Amino acid sequence: NSHIDSSVSFFLFEIHALRIGDSEPAPDFRIIEQPNDFMVEAKKSNGGNPFNKSMACRLEFWTKFNEVLTTRGKPFNVRKPSTDHWYDFAIGSSKCHLTLDLVNNKGYIRVNMAIADSKEQYYAFEEQKDTIEKSLGYALQWESLEGNKSSKIFCQIDGLDFDNQDNYEALMNEAIDRLIEFRKAFKPYLLK
Repeated sequence: NSHIDSSVSFFLFEIHALRIGDSEPAPDFRIIEQPNDFMVEAKKSNGGNPFNKSMACRLEFWTKFNEVLTTRGKPFNVRKPSTDHWYDFAIGSSKCHLTLDLVNNKGYIRVNMAIADSKEQYYAFEEQKDTIEKSLGYALQWESLEGNKSSKIFCQIDGLDFDNQDNYEALMNEAIDRLIEFRKAFKPYLLK
């Protein structure tokens, strides 16, 4: 579906048989591939150039993520889905922002407090490390990235696999929960 024009679309089903107790087997159709209208539109906006598999999977993930974010009442602004591996969220400061990073090759989503160009902001957060982690209820990874302008503070959510999307909704909801927790835990320590 990602390599054809909008005049043709395909479904691919797997048929399984289910039986409850002594009942007769019943068919269970599982969608493996389905028409993908946003891929067709994205292909048009990309000058007709096809996306590679990772780009297509990221676009599909962020499109579904936006649906879950909207269902959750938009605790963060919804961005246009993209083929990028990250998605940014404002936190009320130009010094830092929250991000989700899709790290498919290692099988996780990274929830970040990304500090672009302020070691002062990183160290203000780091001074409150125990309080922040106690508020969250879990430990974070802290990387000041000395010699680099940026710094990051993050945690991981395991289970990302572009080839198996059965857990996407659970992953997306956990990511949104973590973003909300990050915002609440870090916001009191934002520098003006």
